[in-house]
Amino acid sequence: MAQIQLLLAGAGNRQALASLVSEHHTPVTAEEVQEADLHIVDESSFPQYRDELESYKRRKEPVFCPVVLIRREKSPVSVTLPDIESSDRPLVVNDVVTAPVGKQALFRTISNLLVRRAQTKELAMDLKEQNEQLREERRKYQTLVEQSEHGIAVAQDGEFVFVNEQMATIVERDCEALEGMTLESVIAPEYQRLVRRRHQQRTRGESPPTQYEIAVVTPRGEQKDIGLRASRITYDGEPAVLALFRDITAQKERERDLRQFKNAVSHAGHAIMMTDTNGTIEYVNPAFEEMSGYTAAEAIGETPRILKSGDHDEAFYRDLWETILEGEVWTSETVNERKSGERIILNQTIAPIQNGDDEIQGFVAIQDDITDHRLREQQLVVFDRVLRHNLRNKGTAIQGYADILEQTLSDEQSVEHLRTIQDNIDSLLDISEKAHHARQIFADNIEEADSVCGLEAGLERIRDRVESQYTEGNVVIQELPPETVEIDSRVLPGIREFVENGVKHSDASLPQVEIAASVDETTSTISVVDNGSGIPEQEQRVIEAGTEEPLEHGSGLGLWFAYWLVSYVGGDIDIRTSDVGTIVAMTIPIR
Repeated sequence: MAQIQLLLAGAGNRQALASLVSEHHTPVTAEEVQEADLHIVDESSFPQYRDELESYKRRKEPVFCPVVLIRREKSPVSVTLPDIESSDRPLVVNDVVTAPVGKQALFRTISNLLVRRAQTKELAMDLKEQNEQLREERRKYQTLVEQSEHGIAVAQDGEFVFVNEQMATIVERDCEALEGMTLESVIAPEYQRLVRRRHQQRTRGESPPTQYEIAVVTPRGEQKDIGLRASRITYDGEPAVLALFRDITAQKERERDLRQFKNAVSHAGHAIMMTDTNGTIEYVNPAFEEMSGYTAAEAIGETPRILKSGDHDEAFYRDLWETILEGEVWTSETVNERKSGERIILNQTIAPIQNGDDEIQGFVAIQDDITDHRLREQQLVVFDRVLRHNLRNKGTAIQGYADILEQTLSDEQSVEHLRTIQDNIDSLLDISEKAHHARQIFADNIEEADSVCGLEAGLERIRDRVESQYTEGNVVIQELPPETVEIDSRVLPGIREFVENGVKHSDASLPQVEIAASVDETTSTISVVDNGSGIPEQEQRVIEAGTEEPLEHGSGLGLWFAYWLVSYVGGDIDIRTSDVGTIVAMTIPIR
């Protein structure tokens, strides 16, 4: 609560106003001007307190001390106030209210004035703190100047009038010898004109660049690269230039070497990442940005964990660190994850960066994206197996049943054999369709403009198509995220493959498949749960291993087709079999 002093004529007036003010503030009714947040005076008492109030306000500057004047229509004393616009002295009265005083108007006036007072108090405190800091800085000035790693010099009229010891060390001269020398006398000839022009600009009050690089010449004739920072100051009451000299000769040599190295690394076709000994990323090249989806600004300062996919266990990373910390080179095939959530397979080499004493200074990783290569390897192996095994076997069966059909005399048997032939033909056509669709996608024949669709709409289309094709089955979309989510539409045939398998191969009396989806920041996980006997264990092992062997392969193209589609858009598949059926969880990036 603010303290409000009431300097009104008459005890009754003071008491009445005190009763009103006390609703929100603390009234003070002393007859002499005292410390208060605000003073209220009427016209009758104003002549008595005017000088005192004016003196009080001057003492408190720059803090605002508001005074409110109460006017009465028939007051025997009339106060003439100076015009706010033309007055050349601080106003004693800051606001006026007319009696009889309205409660709302009075408190509004008091509140506005108190806000102004609080603002000036805060500014005054800030100013006090700044003055104290300035005094402290001045106390430290001499120590800082003498112990600075920078050469510090003050020049007036182009001559040194002050230099510190570090400045003398840089130019290899004594402080006494430097004072009185011209600035140009220590500057390399090719920079003298530049330094002279900018010095003249500063002394004229102009604002040339404050930082630039020059070279100084030592008495032995050697040049040193210098980072110069100059600013205009007042020294001993006269305009001067303060110059900070920093010897950057060794830095410039390192920069030249680094530019050559970066030029080579920047144009490398492989992704390159450098870290410190703690694994914090310090540099990535453009190929890394393109491969990972992270810009250099996003990656630097992070660790390679931003690329972690979760496919490798702790033992994998423990082995990696043990190898490179021993100074050895680590080479492996690693599954990483792009910023978008897409998974990528890398051929990765990590090597320690060592100095001349064989101390490890950091690490460099060279990464080659072999995702497409691995997928194409799988495609070639599987297509070869399908064409050599499945198509050959089914073709033989078709031929055999056709031969039987020619020899049979029973119409019923003919129909049965014909149906068998038709089933095999349908299976071949299905394989052919899947192979054709896969070829289109992996050859990028589907345009990008058509490759995005809403998750909910896509799942509903799958449900409607499967239920229309397999009328004995029931497909239920159980749970979807509340917000609108878009995915790569090229993955939909893969999802449909698992839904169709759940209905087509179910041994339940009423085949049922439940579809659910959840999302996080970058991915959506789509679950397909059926009530059948589950995907055969051998089929699961083949898909999870990601390769086929002569004695360990799948029975068809369907699961591979789904796996390829999900992998192609940067996703992952997890297949589990439970007592109630098969659970297939597909994690794919959100577009």
